[in-house]
Amino acid sequence: MSASHAKSAAPAYACLMWADELNVYAQLPSVNGPYVARFSRSEGGLSQALHHMGAVHIEHSGVPFQRAEIPSKALAQKGLTQNDREAARDVLKKIGIIS
Repeated sequence: MSASHAKSAAPAYACLMWADELNVYAQLPSVNGPYVARFSRSEGGLSQALHHMGAVHIEHSGVPFQRAEIPSKALAQKGLTQNDREAARDVLKKIGIIS
């Protein structure tokens, strides 16, 4: 019988957390790799950390939230449209700068 074991029993959306004398830290997943968020080591800070962890669970348990693409005022003043931004993104993907 061939068997294997999991590296962790934690689900894929689990967050690593630790604390020091002043703060609580949470390593949260993000589009650009892990993000370490710092929260005050108090009831309010722990409440914020739990809120962010819940948001990570919701984001990874369903369809990810995609905010609407809105060009900045500076780009709009230069006459750039959303279509221009999408075309630039396609070029960057094609040459491998972004994925």
